[in-house]
Amino acid sequence: MNKWQNIAAKAQKLIADNQFILYLAVFTLVFFIFLMIQAHPTFLDPDSFYHLKMIRLISEQGPVINFPWLQFTVLKNFFIDQHFLYHVAGIPFVVLFGDLAGFKFYTAILATLFILGCYLFLKRDKIKYSEIFILILLSCQGFLFRISLGKATAFSLILLFACIYCLFKKKNWWLFFLSWIYVWSYGGFILVWVMAILYLLAESLEFLINSNWPQKIWPKLVHVFKTIFSPSHLRTAGAAFSGVILGLVINPYFPKNIKFIWEQLVQIGIINYRGAVNVGGEWYPYKLGELFTNVGVASLLGVALFILFFIYLKKQNKYSIFFLLTTVFFTIFTLKSKRYVEYLGPHLVFFLAYATTCILGTENLGRFWAKFKTYDKTSNLLLKFILVIVVIFFPIIMVKDIYQTADFFRGGIRLANFSGVSKYLLDNSQPGDIIMQTDWDDFPMLFYHNSKDYYIVGLDPTFMYNYDQKLYKLFADITMAKVSTNLAQQVKDNFKASYFVVDKDRDQLNKYLQADAGFVKVYEDSDAWLYKLK
Repeated sequence: MNKWQNIAAKAQKLIADNQFILYLAVFTLVFFIFLMIQAHPTFLDPDSFYHLKMIRLISEQGPVINFPWLQFTVLKNFFIDQHFLYHVAGIPFVVLFGDLAGFKFYTAILATLFILGCYLFLKRDKIKYSEIFILILLSCQGFLFRISLGKATAFSLILLFACIYCLFKKKNWWLFFLSWIYVWSYGGFILVWVMAILYLLAESLEFLINSNWPQKIWPKLVHVFKTIFSPSHLRTAGAAFSGVILGLVINPYFPKNIKFIWEQLVQIGIINYRGAVNVGGEWYPYKLGELFTNVGVASLLGVALFILFFIYLKKQNKYSIFFLLTTVFFTIFTLKSKRYVEYLGPHLVFFLAYATTCILGTENLGRFWAKFKTYDKTSNLLLKFILVIVVIFFPIIMVKDIYQTADFFRGGIRLANFSGVSKYLLDNSQPGDIIMQTDWDDFPMLFYHNSKDYYIVGLDPTFMYNYDQKLYKLFADITMAKVSTNLAQQVKDNFKASYFVVDKDRDQLNKYLQADAGFVKVYEDSDAWLYKLK
């Protein structure tokens, strides 16, 4: 053994004896990556301003129970802070480090903790080559982009995968508690139920796959039925379902939260009126080719492992089957709305990890490769394809995706956006004045800088559409410059507005307002024009 082999052997033994060093190394690397992504002083999503403002409001005055800032939406009467615990957890960071640095640091910490949590999950389950799968996850550009936004994405994923781990290990009390916490933290808590159902289905499929078909079909189906409804499974499923229900009922927003959930989960998340209202880009579908590009190496490996999964079907267990089911589930939703790529990325990588471990069994990759050379041509080609991707393309794609995600922030939204017009309103408007704005997604920036006044619409246009469809259409027609006459009177009569904030990209609307004697321009900067109604 030469000098370098000796050093490598000692390093391996040190890591094996003290796993903490390895965990610390993973945390440090991942945290550095997310700090680099967050380095630019901008946000990529307007909602970041809303979350930052809510953190500030809660730190100063306690929970926000009512939300009068959106006067012409259902939130005026049915607001709940569906991210309450996410906002509470962010308070120390914002208070200690300031708004911009604190919120970005909070976002980087959450993203890092999720990746570290995934690594611990895989290591605890003795998944082979866990480090490689974590690197593959970091190369999913769509996932990397979504988890880097100043939103509750990472907070939700941490809770979801903690619940999945509790499902796997039958930790029912922890599952009950985490399901409850999930309801208070993020609107996607219904996924806990979906995971519980898919896990029961995976356990049933594992039994059926390992049975001899087609002999004695009926007894096998009876066995599956008895397994699903066994006391052990009922306790686990019951923990997930009861935790969510109690989280909804024992809640500072009950019973308003029931109405809000219908609006948020069903009408926005599932029905999604993107044909009727101008919703955010995250709600529009992926094209299949674009999805492959945004999921990166994991999508290519996923195709290969999907085929190998069925070649080695008898080797698979309930965990690999579960992650196959969740991957299919989130693929369908991601093809409907881009935002679900934040769930697809980690579930696909976990499918790769568990399916690979099942296929390798007790073999390491070297011994498996030696055996594989004697197998059929299809299997041999698939493994070679996987090795080429991992060894050659993977490092290049990973570095490119991290750099590209960081570069997105270069053209992001400045913290000072709309600060000038907001300062003018703070100095000159009356408390509770209604401000008309040209875009629903301008609201978070205006709200962040000025919570003294109220606004027309924000967070999602569906909230205004469900409040009054005719009013929403009038708002859209006015702000898109489809109405050119009697504008001041219509804005006064229908929206009770005292001021009108107009984006600098609405030249035609600005011309209409200048020509209307009912408007007086009182302020202008690089962000917007501000008109006062006479």
